[in-house]
Amino acid sequence: MDKLFLLDFDASQSAILEPDHEVAEQNYQFPAKLLFAFITNEAIAQFLNNYSHQKIGHFDCFEGETPIYEVQLENEKVTFCQAKIGASAAVELLDWLISYGVKQVLAIGSAGALTNLPENYFMVPVKAIRDEGTSFHYQPAANMIDLRSKYLTRVEQLMIQNGLKVKEVITWTTDGFFRETKDKVQQVKKLGAACVEMECAALAACARFREVDFAQILFTADSLANLEQHDDRNWGRMAHGNSLTLAANILREL
Repeated sequence: MDKLFLLDFDASQSAILEPDHEVAEQNYQFPAKLLFAFITNEAIAQFLNNYSHQKIGHFDCFEGETPIYEVQLENEKVTFCQAKIGASAAVELLDWLISYGVKQVLAIGSAGALTNLPENYFMVPVKAIRDEGTSFHYQPAANMIDLRSKYLTRVEQLMIQNGLKVKEVITWTTDGFFRETKDKVQQVKKLGAACVEMECAALAACARFREVDFAQILFTADSLANLEQHDDRNWGRMAHGNSLTLAANILREL
């Protein structure tokens, strides 16, 4: 049987189209620390109201511009933007940001609970199941990617300093939002997964390929713990604003 094309990893550092291909038109230089936010527009607007900031660039595509901000966190400036949903779109944006100077990435966003976790509960993924396609373009084929690093450990320490208990989890990163079947959920739970989202494994793979620091903080939103009935709860909306404040406090100290 022929080897699956998706598993045929190409480690070349050069591509025909590079992330900074627009450098002649817009030669951005973004602050090294990035807060990459899978967060609602309303929470992002409130966050920006609370901090001195300025727009320093934009990522352009057919759906419109994604503004890139420089946010002042006490004596330090960080890059801040709303992330894009789904592994491919999120990594396209992240890879582009890295090409213009980002070196340390802290992502924040929600995840569906696969076990009996309460809503708005914070977690730190230390492994991600690679049930998406994007990560296979950035790292050799494997079922999981390990996120553990000195950078992630420091993020955990700062979470504790901000009054949170750190729950380390395995997350299931999937492309198939409407294909989270009973059998698939049971399968990933046997692998140790406590939650499900759509980007973590791919973001971690991209960061490793580009040799930048990466960690992600997740908070629980909906629940798939009951295989007979999905519970959207309130999609973790109570945590959106708090998660941005937490991430800002952590980035300031990293």
